[in-house]
Amino acid sequence: MSTRKTTKWMATLLCMVMLMPAVACGSKGDSTTEATSTPAPTQQAQVDDSSNTTDGSTDSQPEATATPTAEPEPSYDFGGRVVRIGSYYDMTPNPEESALKEALAERIAFVEENYNCDIQFVNLGGDYLNTYITSVLAGEPCCEIGYVMTYKLLPSLIEGGIAYPVSDLGVIDFDDYKWRTDVVEAGYYKGKNYGMLLKDPEIRYGIFWNKTLFEKYGLPNLYELYNKDEWTWDKFKEIAIAGNQDVDKDGTIDIYGFNERESLAWCYLYSNGADVVKKTDTGMEVNLSDPKVVEALTALQDFTTTVDYQHGWLGDWRSQIWNFRDGTALMCLEEYWISYGYLTKAEGGMADEWGWVPFPKGPSAEDWSCYGKEFGGRFMLNGIENPEEVALIYDLITDIADTEEEWNELMEAQLENWAVDAESVENVSYINNAGVGIINPIKGFGDISNAMNNMFDEIKNGSSTPQVAIEKNQELIAQAIKDALNYDYDAEMQAIKDAAEQASEGETAGE
Repeated sequence: MSTRKTTKWMATLLCMVMLMPAVACGSKGDSTTEATSTPAPTQQAQVDDSSNTTDGSTDSQPEATATPTAEPEPSYDFGGRVVRIGSYYDMTPNPEESALKEALAERIAFVEENYNCDIQFVNLGGDYLNTYITSVLAGEPCCEIGYVMTYKLLPSLIEGGIAYPVSDLGVIDFDDYKWRTDVVEAGYYKGKNYGMLLKDPEIRYGIFWNKTLFEKYGLPNLYELYNKDEWTWDKFKEIAIAGNQDVDKDGTIDIYGFNERESLAWCYLYSNGADVVKKTDTGMEVNLSDPKVVEALTALQDFTTTVDYQHGWLGDWRSQIWNFRDGTALMCLEEYWISYGYLTKAEGGMADEWGWVPFPKGPSAEDWSCYGKEFGGRFMLNGIENPEEVALIYDLITDIADTEEEWNELMEAQLENWAVDAESVENVSYINNAGVGIINPIKGFGDISNAMNNMFDEIKNGSSTPQVAIEKNQELIAQAIKDALNYDYDAEMQAIKDAAEQASEGETAGE
């Protein structure tokens, strides 16, 4: 484990614990280290490996570059502290699933054995969000750390007092390479960090393309376009039109060049460098005055009003994914998790060869982009006992690599399990390493999000030009933002708790 961040929280914890004798830990995979019974996290003293000889004289040989000595890991005794990690399913890492999960499982076992604590993964079921709320308001949090979608965390669970401001503890280094920067940013609100997620190679929206059918119908190779920086909105539109195939010549499209389920407008905006939504000290703001916005929405309207493509939910939210998998769509705008969820599964996976590229780049963009409307992160529940200790334990169990290079190797191994070609691995790795992925916080602000979507609909169906739609909806969006600032989240949380109690009483009465 890296000890680059061990000193900053020592002062916080020393007020709760007693010093214990130093015990060298060796590597994190060494399970022979014994933990003492004295409850004491304490950092080990380092041995001074002097270059002086035993008689006090210095070595006359030319100086050699000294090999850095790894700082020993501190020793802890958490007195059997139980840390429960809750979700809608049992998130116990399966070491057979991937090298990443194997490393995490081994690290948890090491921390439990050597630092006298117990990590428990709790299945809270499908009503897990309400369970967080009701348990915290009752003064008995159901777990210490919970899974949460970013748009649920921000703003409702934060404003409603359910989420704990982890950055107040001074324990977690949110700049550490092991954390996802996009999730950390998504969980940052009014000057405090609430959310975090161990880094993995998954990203959000991009373009999946059917390489087999592209070759069959003589369409350009998207990897070549991407590498030449020729993967543009114009080229995207051209291929989407050329990809439409009337196979049986009956006048209707049998294979679509492109399909999308949602978020097309946001992908256009972010792929043109238009950062529309900003979090502020009071909440959030929407900036539609940037010329990049009109440029992006104009291109969006041009695409949606001149290209035949599949869009929306076709009876089931998975329909577009299935259509791409089954070869009735050549390109699909989706989040990367469908690669292992639907395309590369041993049973029922995609027969054709597929690839992945970012959304095409707009003319005003300086780099590629990867838009996301949400992500599943972790947060600490308010009202738990000794939150500093919980944060430290969670920080320890997630230290599964000593160096960033080691971490990247785990990421690449995971990606290779999900992808079917080297180019996809390379492209996804670039998105992660370049930090061009973003999670838009607007989904958590329901009225603002709805106002934006109504504006997008007017633009996509051609009923208003982008300029007119922006002017028409600007006041509605501003009012929605004002309403969000004055919204009573505490009352919302209490209403959820009251409803849960009434439901429980009803079930008891019916027994």
